[in-house]
Amino acid sequence: MFELEDDVASGREKCYTTIAHLPAFINPEQTPTKRSPFSTILNHSFVHTVEVTLPREVYTTVESSLDSKLQKLSYARLSMTLSSVIEGDFFNTYIKAGNILMISEGRSGLDNVYTLRDGVLRLELGKEDFEKTGLEGKPVRTGGKKHAKERYLVELNLRLPSMLHGKKGFQRIEWAFKNVLNQCVAWLFFDLGTGSAGVSEDDISVKGNNPDIIPCEPIRTTHENISTPSFSDLRVTENASEEMRDLWGEISEWLSLVSLESQRVSADDDIDPYLCRYGAPEIGQTKGLDLVTLKWHGFIPPRWIMQLFITFFRETAPRIAGPQTWFALSASALGRDAIEGKDGYSIMALPPIKAAGAETTTREDQTDGAKDARYSICWEFVGTSVL
Repeated sequence: MFELEDDVASGREKCYTTIAHLPAFINPEQTPTKRSPFSTILNHSFVHTVEVTLPREVYTTVESSLDSKLQKLSYARLSMTLSSVIEGDFFNTYIKAGNILMISEGRSGLDNVYTLRDGVLRLELGKEDFEKTGLEGKPVRTGGKKHAKERYLVELNLRLPSMLHGKKGFQRIEWAFKNVLNQCVAWLFFDLGTGSAGVSEDDISVKGNNPDIIPCEPIRTTHENISTPSFSDLRVTENASEEMRDLWGEISEWLSLVSLESQRVSADDDIDPYLCRYGAPEIGQTKGLDLVTLKWHGFIPPRWIMQLFITFFRETAPRIAGPQTWFALSASALGRDAIEGKDGYSIMALPPIKAAGAETTTREDQTDGAKDARYSICWEFVGTSVL
């Protein structure tokens, strides 16, 4: 027998699982920000793929309302220098007065990578470039030598009153961008302005930067006759027992196999058990269902993902889509950190169920909807190394 050596990178990978009680009503204008799964969505600023999985019967019921309520997405690929970001109409329109999301090309931990969010320009630089710029920063981990400071992070809040042309501190930034960090790089651009769908073709502020406007349309995939657990029979417990942890892991694995269109989750799968003994999670009576997957691929901001989650949550309410309705949303992160970076997350909204052990409910519990509460399972994947 061969001895299997421990994979150091895999040893750093983690999956944080959170079980949360979803509110009976979610106001799209005032969404929760500090509780799961909403905090997880907002903490992932840069996402390249979003996928939603749900039963086809449910999707047929809510399809027309989803088309009318979901905002159409488009983003732009620009060629810009850092000097162009802080000059002219682009600086005044999008950074000082507006709100945009941008990320440059490059690999974190190896290349110079720039991001812009909430007016804060974040520069990850190699040691040589950092020393040449003369800007203030702090060392960051890279996965190389433990005590060697090889890469640095510079954060510039461009919305501060001192960030104006002619100011002494701003002149140092201008000099660094013109003399050191003067390479033209490719950026992904998304306008977060009110009523904006990401970017407009007649936007004069981006026309001088060779914009390539890319629509982000969903791709629909139907998975026929999938072995699906009865999630309405799931009993949620507050105690994180080993049995429940294993069950949450099995559900996450099952969702991943559905996304990969694996034959192992098909109800018609007849593979020899000597080759594979996989089975769907044992929750209630497993039966074959047709599932639908909607996938968006591009440059997707967390605000739009939040809108997507809330729309599905409201449209799959028991009074609309039936008492056994569920859906799962997953997102893959873009431009993650070299060490302990966030890879993405998966969120599953369960059907209305009663918490295990809650045989009786108080008047307050009934008022809050605890009798037929909807729970969510959130898996957040972090810790893998890109080096």
